[in-house]
Amino acid sequence: MKYTYIRTCECGNIREIKVSKKEAAFRLKDREIFNLKCEKCGKIRLKLLSREHPDLDKELLLEWVAHEDYAFMSQDEELILADVDNIDLILDVLDNYKILSFKRNILIQALCVIIYDNSRSQTKNLEIVNRVATELYKRKQDVLAAQEGITDSIKAVVFPIIGIDKNELTC
Repeated sequence: MKYTYIRTCECGNIREIKVSKKEAAFRLKDREIFNLKCEKCGKIRLKLLSREHPDLDKELLLEWVAHEDYAFMSQDEELILADVDNIDLILDVLDNYKILSFKRNILIQALCVIIYDNSRSQTKNLEIVNRVATELYKRKQDVLAAQEGITDSIKAVVFPIIGIDKNELTC
């Protein structure tokens, strides 16, 4: 399947560019598309660039965990991954595939965000909280390894739920 970038030049020209799922997911063509000369005016005067985003699936997640330079976002990737629909996928990849250590940390952080989001009063879902907490308890060493990337506000809520004591934390 192809995904579409829509590049609008300041002169008003609109150009559609088709890219692969992997190119769209990891923005592999962004720089090239950003720097394209307009077919109408011949200049690089970008007014707007929009693109389709593929849904996360196992194929994309396995590409992401294996490539240091692949990113779904330049920062806060755990927020992109922290979707209840991704729990089984994240757990499968954590348990069954070779993963770069910093990507493992991001997956653990995403699971912590899922607990945090689902333990708040407006969105409380104790079934999800308990399920993910149980899984993170099994991976306690991974959580401790990922703790530097987890905000204090999330730690304050999530770590007691998964059974991590303050004495286990690094300063």
